[in-house]
Amino acid sequence: MKPEDLLGKLKEFLSGIPDNEVVSAFRGYKAAHPKEQHSILEVGFDLFCDGLDLAATATKLTVVALLHGIRTSAGWQEKARSALEVRNSVKVVPIGYRYMDVVRFLGPWRGHAVERITRELRDLQRLNPGCELVVMAHSFGTYVISKILKDAPDIRIQRLLLCGSIIPAVYRWDQLPHEFTDKTCVNEVGTRDVWPVFARVASWGYGESGSFGFKTARVTDRFFDYGHSDFFTDEHFETFWKPFIAHGHVTPSPWDSTRPTPPWLLSVLGGFPMIKGVLFILVGGAIFFALRLLGLY
Repeated sequence: MKPEDLLGKLKEFLSGIPDNEVVSAFRGYKAAHPKEQHSILEVGFDLFCDGLDLAATATKLTVVALLHGIRTSAGWQEKARSALEVRNSVKVVPIGYRYMDVVRFLGPWRGHAVERITRELRDLQRLNPGCELVVMAHSFGTYVISKILKDAPDIRIQRLLLCGSIIPAVYRWDQLPHEFTDKTCVNEVGTRDVWPVFARVASWGYGESGSFGFKTARVTDRFFDYGHSDFFTDEHFETFWKPFIAHGHVTPSPWDSTRPTPPWLLSVLGGFPMIKGVLFILVGGAIFFALRLLGLY
């Protein structure tokens, strides 16, 4: 059965159910269908509760681009594709670039990754005209997408999910060619993730948003008791990613209201100037004094 037909029947069924019985009725309705249809039915139920047109929504293909970080073969991308893809409704596409080691990550050799991902996203739009483009980026992939959002206005991203973000917390979301809001952009923060802070202090152009959040009206910061790569579990995909992919529903995290204050040292480092600048001053000073001692200056 096509997704639009399945959702049309679901809408017809739910429309005759009293509000106080709709949840239990849906559970029984879902249980009576094959397991492979459960994901689209759950999406449809959320849409029904939000008052949206199920059948009209189902006919539009959602294409999800997954962007990975550095020093990885990104096995999580295939795992996410298996968990998130819905036939004829949600198409999940892992996208990558050449292997990037720490030296390239810390240095000025980042342009090739931005160019490659820009080209791939444009191609996705050409291959899937009229689709809703959703991007989910991890770690260095968040840096890449932050550049594309500024410099490639022809790429129209409807929803954006970041995790392990190394985008600077002061990123100007309000100045992008296409607006994002707290309903269309989610930043998943791991409160045990120290790597965004490390990236900020060790190089330039990176930031601590994956450790502390953006704290801006245009992004929903969603906190978890996670490290840098703990987001990639079936439970997390099912609970937090699927509703956002389907129709932009942002499921709150229970950790949002119970998380502890970040460690003092991590907070201090998060506001510390980049180490390269400090080292440049120290090395420059050492050379100056050496030249003075040798009488060459």
